[in-house]
Amino acid sequence: MPANGNTTCEQRETAPWSLILLLVGAGVVASFQVGKVPPMLPFIRMELGMNLFLAGWMLSIFSITGLVFGSVIGAVADAFGHRRFVLWGLVCQAAASFLGSLASGAELLLLTRVLEGFGFFMIAAAAPAMIFRITPVCHHRLALSVWSCYVPAGVAVIMLLAPLLEFRFGWRGLWQANTVILLAYGFWVMRATRGIVAFRGGKPLPWKTVFENILFTTTAKGPLLLSAIFGSYALQWLTVMGFLPILLMEDHGLDPATAAVLTAVMVAMNMPGNLAGGWFLQKGVRRWQLISVASLVMGLCSLAIYSPHFSFAVRYGACLLFSGVGGLIPSSVLSGASIYAPSRNLVAATNGLFIQGAQFGQLVGPPVLGLMVSGAGGWHVAPWFLGSSAALGVMLSFWLRAFSRSK
Repeated sequence: MPANGNTTCEQRETAPWSLILLLVGAGVVASFQVGKVPPMLPFIRMELGMNLFLAGWMLSIFSITGLVFGSVIGAVADAFGHRRFVLWGLVCQAAASFLGSLASGAELLLLTRVLEGFGFFMIAAAAPAMIFRITPVCHHRLALSVWSCYVPAGVAVIMLLAPLLEFRFGWRGLWQANTVILLAYGFWVMRATRGIVAFRGGKPLPWKTVFENILFTTTAKGPLLLSAIFGSYALQWLTVMGFLPILLMEDHGLDPATAAVLTAVMVAMNMPGNLAGGWFLQKGVRRWQLISVASLVMGLCSLAIYSPHFSFAVRYGACLLFSGVGGLIPSSVLSGASIYAPSRNLVAATNGLFIQGAQFGQLVGPPVLGLMVSGAGGWHVAPWFLGSSAALGVMLSFWLRAFSRSK
């Protein structure tokens, strides 16, 4: 299906990569708000007196808005304008980050994380729909695989910068720096996308139609399957990434700065996997095949990551493989939005449903693992939890295979 009425593969148009990359950048700066917490978590815990369970919520409560309102946010974005949603999402995150920098206790900081999450999901649902509208159909897989890099790119960049900023300004200064970055980027997007016909919001749809679209999307089998797959992946990835600095410090005696850099490298390894997923899909590899292989590898890697019997090199190498091969899943899922969406007007709603699945995994993963580790007195219980999620991903990939054949 063409991206819009005037764009077809036969026209052999080049994709507007400068504009696509600008929109990907909005996702990257939004993802700074995901990645700024793990390297700062030890300092926040000390200052605000958080236990490991509350620390897990610092990582995962960001996801609560997407869990509850993911498909709603996407449907409303489809109805009221994707550009507006991206801009307001950046503003929402900026305001929440500034308020978080003023927090004197865990309660306010957790609340601002919810607001940061709300802004993030506005961008995550609307920006790929904007990319879909301006990209020729023959470039969709590549453009959306580039978009799928936005989380690891943003997380890796901010995790590399965080130790430098924390040393000079503290975690509160890092939160305030993000406020400035988000507002500045929002202004850039506003200026660069002004007057583009494809981004003009039409007449808002009646609320009845919006809710019908939500129901239509959330009951469609293809989007539901991909949403569940994304959830099983996100549970594993955020849980491993979020606790990796603490694991490296506790089990291997690394200092916080070194642990943050090694975690950023692990996160960055996800990007080649994202791009490889788009390349494999372009070459004809089936979506379900990429998902099943990646899920299996992630499950096996979790055995090595948390085993005290392996050396640091083996455990950290397993982290890199976990993230790199796991990167095949986001590009496989997100590039499926335009294919599995119930209609071409519901791409953002479908993305919102994918987000909803991912946020369920991210919300559940860190607190549950934190509780299990605290109760068992060690990380050795982690593979049981993460391996079960990986096995679910494999099973869902075969279900997706059966569904795709029946279409």
